[in-house]
Amino acid sequence: MAIVLFEKIATLFGKTQDTEAEKRRLLKLVRKDIMQSEYRKFFKMQSEEFGPPMGKFFFDLYKPLIPLQILMQNVAKSTRMKQLIIEYHMDNELITLQEQLSSTSIEERAKIIGNKKLLAQVQSDLARFSSVFSNNCIVPIDHSYNLLLTLAAFATFDFFHILKHFDKNFTAQLPNYQPKFGQVKASVLIEALKDFLEVAYPLDQSEGWTTLFKILKASRNDVDIIDQGHWNKLLAMLHAVQRSSIILLIIRFVEKNPVWQSKPDFPNEHIAKTYLEMVQAEAEESIDRIINLKRNARIDELARAVFGNLPGERMKYYTEGCSEIYKKKNMGSFLYTKEINYLKVFLIDYYKKEVRELCDLFLIRGQWTSQSLAKPLSDAFLALMSISEKLLAFDDDLADDKETTSRMKNYLLRADRDKGQARSLSILLSTVNETARKLSVSAAKELIALGIQLKNLYNDHEKIPHEYIINWKEIESASKIPIIQRIGAAHKQIYNFVRILKLFIEPAEE
Repeated sequence: MAIVLFEKIATLFGKTQDTEAEKRRLLKLVRKDIMQSEYRKFFKMQSEEFGPPMGKFFFDLYKPLIPLQILMQNVAKSTRMKQLIIEYHMDNELITLQEQLSSTSIEERAKIIGNKKLLAQVQSDLARFSSVFSNNCIVPIDHSYNLLLTLAAFATFDFFHILKHFDKNFTAQLPNYQPKFGQVKASVLIEALKDFLEVAYPLDQSEGWTTLFKILKASRNDVDIIDQGHWNKLLAMLHAVQRSSIILLIIRFVEKNPVWQSKPDFPNEHIAKTYLEMVQAEAEESIDRIINLKRNARIDELARAVFGNLPGERMKYYTEGCSEIYKKKNMGSFLYTKEINYLKVFLIDYYKKEVRELCDLFLIRGQWTSQSLAKPLSDAFLALMSISEKLLAFDDDLADDKETTSRMKNYLLRADRDKGQARSLSILLSTVNETARKLSVSAAKELIALGIQLKNLYNDHEKIPHEYIINWKEIESASKIPIIQRIGAAHKQIYNFVRILKLFIEPAEE
């Protein structure tokens, strides 16, 4: 056992010796590379000091950047700069499409065309905008913005901290001051050099700089913030130093770490995609808002035609007020309260009175040419009576002491700390809302069927011979109001109410 342990220690010790020997060999190569570099005057190896040429290098970088420093302070947070970059890369077609997708443009179009046509136009404009923007703009926009962030990081680098060590009298407030550079202990600035490499390495010599400086010029009322020629010289000088790796070699030598590597900070933001998503979201929000406004105005107009005045709340539990506790916690709400309330008012106040009496006249007193012709009217009438009962039962089932509401409130109490309870509440609310939606859809379907039968009877009254009812005179004598008038009025009421339900179910239809 002791022999095995000794062999392991000896192996580890041998590896350590090999590693140290390799490290010394690599450091000798680092030393040799520094001595042979054209920038060897940057650093004195014996004293481990930076020489005046290093100070001059940083000063030559810093001086052209002075006008940029204030402008670049908060550029990453500047919404205006993002917008300028995006707009610069958009052609006339995209600008025109963007204007058409603005809320103002959509509102103006909504005044002269219907919802379906408006929706189709906006969707077409969005598809075209997305296609052209994605193909032509995403890459150049993101490239320009990431160049801007790279420039901002470089321009706002603390050159003053480095230069102050080379010349204690150096001041940032005197850009025309001619510094006198001295020697600086390498250990004092080694961390600053590491930071410098992080912001300097991402600077490339791409053609994108010309575009970026045009954008920056436009942001300054057509005034250059840095001469393009000076910038190109700065980049050339910087890249010559970078190609020599002199700063990297000095850091390795001073820290006695021959494999140290810089970790450049390359920005990789994607503002173009975010902008495209924003344009899409704003256009969709505008169209939804306009359609809802037009829909609600039309619903109110039809509701007045059906009920005389806008009806008050008749549902007891499936109401906006009762779902407020879920809505406040962002857990959902009752979605169809308005149409369900209208449906209850229509079925209780109108259908069970006027329509029921009218249907009874034909189904009880009427002599049909064939009983099969009476069946559609009977089926629709009975189906609507059933829906009326189901609607009342649905509302009663949401009372506080009933199982459904008890479960929803119990889920709500634990939803904040238990995602499973939140999901259960969401599922149950969806089930309740789906029941309400199905009641509306079923009612609309049966009312349409009933309306068709009433229209058939209205037309049959004028026909000779009659196709449906044989004893029209007997039915007429049983009605205090002319029967044809009652059929016409009932058909109109049903027709208008079906239009209300359709507007709830299919808001873009009208």
